[in-house]
Order: sequence, then structure tokens, then C-alpha cells
Amino acid sequence: MEWGLRDVKFLSPFSFSANKQGKTYTFGVLITDYNDNMDVVLPVSHEQYLIVCIANKKGDNCVLLDGGLCRSPKVVSMKWIGQNLKRKFYVRFTSDILHDG
Repeated sequence: MEWGLRDVKFLSPFSFSANKQGKTYTFGVLITDYNDNMDVVLPVSHEQYLIVCIANKKGDNCVLLDGGLCRSPKVVSMKWIGQNLKRKFYVRFTSDILHDG
């Protein structure tokens, strides 16, 4: 949103599109944890960008990745994420988002 995106449309529970200067961008959203090895499982993404929210990470816990890096499922390290992110930011999670019921 801070990019000045307009006309946001939800495409599914985990993706949305938005316009900027006449161009439409698509975003996938993943909320996940890193595992004991500090790895994250990335799903297949067909959107232009993937927003990965790592719920159990302290500090900047969301990153924006180029969707082209995620055309097949993969397990990546936090180091890989750091080397490939386009932007990082902090999101506060509430317990009702992280748990069913």
C-alpha cells in the first residue's frame, strides 16, 4: 500500500491485485513459521510478488519476494530470504490469526 497502490482486489483468501500508474500487480500472501533449522517452506506462487509473513520471527517479520523465485515449491533458509528480498517490514499478529479458535 505504501507503494501508492490503488484499486485493490482480493483474488482469493491468499492473493490480491492492485494498480499503480496504469499497471496491475498481483501479490500472493503466505503466513508461516520458520522451522528448527531456520528454514521456510515456500509454496508455488503464480503471482508477480509473494509476501511472506514469518509469524515466529522477531523484528521485521514480513518480506516481499519476486514471485518468479517461487514458481516451484522449495525449502529456503533465512539467509536465502535475506539475499532475495525486495523489502522487509514488521506486522503484528494477534492470536486469533495464528490459531484456529
